[in-house]
Amino acid sequence: MKVRLSFTCILLILINVLASAQNNAPGNIMVLRVGTGLEQLTSAGSPVFLDEYKPTGEYVGQTALPTAVNGSNNILILNGTNNTEGMITRSSDGRYVIVAGYNRVLGEIGALNSTSSAVVNRTIGRVDAAYNVNTSTILNDYSDGGSPRCATSSDGTKFWAVGGTGGLRYCTLGATTSTQLNSTITSIRNVLINNNSLFISNTTSGTSRVAQVGTGLPQTTGQAINNLPGLPTTGSPYQFVFFDLDGTVAGPDVLYIADDAAGILKYSLVGGNWVANGSAGTGAELYRGLTGYKDAAGNTIYLFATRLGGNGSSGGGELVRITDNSSYNGTLSASPSLLATASVNQAFRGVALAPLSWSVPLGLISFTASKTPAGNMIAWTTNNEINTQEFEVESSSDGRHFTKFAAVNAKGSLLYNSYDAIDKQAGNGTTYYRLRMLDKDGAARYSKTVWVMRALSATFAVWPNPVVNGTLAVQHPQAGKQASIAVYTADGRLMLRYQVPQNAVQTSLNVSELNRGNYVLVFQQGNEKLSQAIMKQ
Repeated sequence: MKVRLSFTCILLILINVLASAQNNAPGNIMVLRVGTGLEQLTSAGSPVFLDEYKPTGEYVGQTALPTAVNGSNNILILNGTNNTEGMITRSSDGRYVIVAGYNRVLGEIGALNSTSSAVVNRTIGRVDAAYNVNTSTILNDYSDGGSPRCATSSDGTKFWAVGGTGGLRYCTLGATTSTQLNSTITSIRNVLINNNSLFISNTTSGTSRVAQVGTGLPQTTGQAINNLPGLPTTGSPYQFVFFDLDGTVAGPDVLYIADDAAGILKYSLVGGNWVANGSAGTGAELYRGLTGYKDAAGNTIYLFATRLGGNGSSGGGELVRITDNSSYNGTLSASPSLLATASVNQAFRGVALAPLSWSVPLGLISFTASKTPAGNMIAWTTNNEINTQEFEVESSSDGRHFTKFAAVNAKGSLLYNSYDAIDKQAGNGTTYYRLRMLDKDGAARYSKTVWVMRALSATFAVWPNPVVNGTLAVQHPQAGKQASIAVYTADGRLMLRYQVPQNAVQTSLNVSELNRGNYVLVFQQGNEKLSQAIMKQ
């Protein structure tokens, strides 16, 4: 029987997958680093790198952002002595790390953060899991006369950016202008997408510190900014991260904030208000960057934070890890563990989970075979066909040697896909079927094997086939005095012989001692011989 999943059900599955990509993926960590280490940092501009680390602190490698125009890619540098810049995020679909900076050639004179955005465009860049860099987006109206501090994205084509001036702004990939979404708070430190909603952090207003912007992912002007209920309107928050740890509370219910005046702060959503749950580190350690993930096996949270990021020419900064086992509404009291330290003339800024590959494995939801008057019907359903090209349907009479009898192009949808094929040439006996699933990159994998039995004659049949529980039933012609049933390996070795009682028309065999594999069952009396391929699972 075909299983039909509703569009809503599949959509919820995919939303959960993407949410897991943000909060549950124990992948690598990326830290934004300013400076090569060869020369001192300067407010006129320093090169930018994304340094990748394993969660245990081992260095993986770096991705350099452009310092020269190359085709559609523009420059992305940062003020080397401004520690409010360089807060990075991972897109909510998990595919990209997003960076904001300046499109100006290194070596020009003057502090970058005081430049006009019409003269020195602000760059939004994205980096994918294959380390491909796209800096085609340069805006002439973003953070004019101020620092471009942080940007985020839902899918790598839509961006929300904040900075020292101009409030929260929206643009699309490759754009040169943006839309200002709010007017009440113009200096903003960080922006983040969580649970399909948009959040910011700031210190310029007495009414909010970490706040939600409008509803959903707004793209138009006039958006309201509301402080999270119960959260203090004091402090100095930078990056923050949400988690969903309690199934009885709708949506994200635990929040961690990097505050450069207080350390790493924890809050839980209790009765509709965010209540304080302790802290890690101290204000003297100047925490600004923050990301993390949830252990898939439980509610342990692994946080990764940057601290001590200097604002002088010699730089500074540390990457630390914090493990919180206190779960929802439990008190955070863990001590940070040092993972990495910036070298001289380098500075650590923001931190984010590394991007994930978009090669989502094909989901084979069901694969069945059944007997119909027109032939054997093979049916299957899938999702996540983002990289799938074709399905080849193969058949076999012995469960070992398969040949293709049908090919079906993949529909390419992430959601529910349904297919079927008819084997009109299927003969009597058992026929085995499998799918060969071909990817666009040439890779292939096989489904499990299913089978259909069509009786050899009105008086001969074998079931179940494949054998699962060790008992096999054989329907056969009425047995005479010398009737027997034998089981052979595929290469002809006798494994079992049973003398059939006279006049019997059905015999049950215990084949539990046979190893898994393919065999041939033979019923014989006199010159009459009937055979059937069987499979032991």
